[in-house]
Amino acid sequence: MLYYLIRLLFRLSNRVFFKTLQVKGVENIPEKGPLFIVANHPSAFMDPIVIATTSKRPLYLIAKGAIFQSKFSKWFLPKFNVIPIYRADETPGQGTKNKDVFKQCYSHLAKGGAILIFPEGVSLTERKIKKIQSGTARICFGAEAENDFKLNIKIVAAGLNYSDPHKFHSDLFINIDKPILVSDYYELYKQDSFKAAHALTDEIRKRLEATVVAIQDADLDKLVANIELIYKSQLLKDFGHSPKEMEDGFKTTKAISDSVHYFQEHQPERVEKIKNEINSYLDTLDHLSLDDGLIKGVSKKRPVFKAFSSFLYLVIGFPLFVFGFLNNYLPFRIPFWASRLISKRQEFFGSIALTMGTFTFLIFYSLQIWLVDEFTHDWRVVLAYALLLPISGLFAFSYKKRFTTIRGGWMVFSLFYKKTSLITSLITKRQLIVDELEKGKNEFWFQHKAEQSAS
Repeated sequence: MLYYLIRLLFRLSNRVFFKTLQVKGVENIPEKGPLFIVANHPSAFMDPIVIATTSKRPLYLIAKGAIFQSKFSKWFLPKFNVIPIYRADETPGQGTKNKDVFKQCYSHLAKGGAILIFPEGVSLTERKIKKIQSGTARICFGAEAENDFKLNIKIVAAGLNYSDPHKFHSDLFINIDKPILVSDYYELYKQDSFKAAHALTDEIRKRLEATVVAIQDADLDKLVANIELIYKSQLLKDFGHSPKEMEDGFKTTKAISDSVHYFQEHQPERVEKIKNEINSYLDTLDHLSLDDGLIKGVSKKRPVFKAFSSFLYLVIGFPLFVFGFLNNYLPFRIPFWASRLISKRQEFFGSIALTMGTFTFLIFYSLQIWLVDEFTHDWRVVLAYALLLPISGLFAFSYKKRFTTIRGGWMVFSLFYKKTSLITSLITKRQLIVDELEKGKNEFWFQHKAEQSAS
């Protein structure tokens, strides 16, 4: 009962925390039967939260035994279907407990249950798939072997693609692949169980890499991110994609990554040149406290009308902004402050903020509504206040972002008239970068089509 209540609460939290949360392939999660969901792990315990709230089925989670060290965690975590797995390097002397853990998983799968696991074994905020551990394959084969391979266990890969898991109102695209049938490895398992486990683990790795943008090199990842910043919106238009559809955005980022890797392999000097040009351009913007979107928007028409409408928006919306800011600032900020105090690891920032924020807002809103009721004793005022709390909070956040954008736009137009040559040079530099990226795109797609024709 507690599991379902918390899941419902976090479903609401996810809708607020993420600006956009889209799922592709949720129909690939079987409604019944033994199931393993395997996922990448970029954001600590935010990852199981978003998967558990996406799946209609109750999930058991296999987690590191290191988090079961306190009496409270030993009592609390099992209530949320968390199963510990022990590693010699993290929990010395407790590895023997894994036999009981495996048996617990066998029993759960035999009853048609679903298990969630993060087979990389470590959480790091990187766009790459780390080494996949063999635990999933071993558990699946162990459970099937105990039941004469009649369980029909399925493994589903779920790719978590965050725009930034540690930032409020970021985006999340969950990409769920079609199931892997463990029974397909039956013949190989009979011949050599070790080879079968290796083959299944390798297939899990391939499926996970297909559901995420996997870039193994940190420098190339940064270059891909910078190209996305400058050129992705143009690519979306070129491909006929919608900026609102995250699957389209995912495919576009994949295309950017593939082209960067292609040119890095065949023309590394060209990649180095464009990387230096982009870095120089972005460094100049950073020095001026500007961003690429502002430079891109300089040439838009009707700046006077836009400035007037923006000023009108700021004036009319200011009272609601103040109300939302004052009523939501502490419950919003406390989780982010606490995340920096509780952990020094980036992977936990968003997780702590999401989890703690769910309860800080619940507590603060309850207290505020109670105080209004005590002072007014008017249910209409209390109801209006309660409805305004979340609405005004989201508006205050949007207002602040809009104000920052408007202020930046005014700054650019001011610089344009005061330092015309500087802004003009940035516009020119940006256009040269876009032209080079456009040229690279055409060459890459020509080569790609040629290779497809040849095959």
